[in-house]
Amino acid sequence: EIYTLSLHDALPIYTAGLSNTQIIEIQKEKVESEMKAAIQTGIKKIVFIHGVGQGVLKQEVLKLLKTKYAKYYTQDASFREYGYGATMVILRK
Repeated sequence: EIYTLSLHDALPIYTAGLSNTQIIEIQKEKVESEMKAAIQTGIKKIVFIHGVGQGVLKQEVLKLLKTKYAKYYTQDASFREYGYGATMVILRK
């Protein structure tokens, strides 16, 4: 079972007035809350869809995962399923 989350869907509907930094912080908070929930509920794999863009969100997500969730393996998610803009985390014990 793979749990998938679009980080663009994690944003509030109205983002006008928010800086890029604030937007990325909201998305990183969502990554953290979803990681905690996935670990607690025993989900084996989680895919964060961050898109391609300039690569800023991907780098921030990877940095967060490597800092706070270093024991879990991260990799680019399946190109066939998600295109270039997704990262998979494998939550094996």
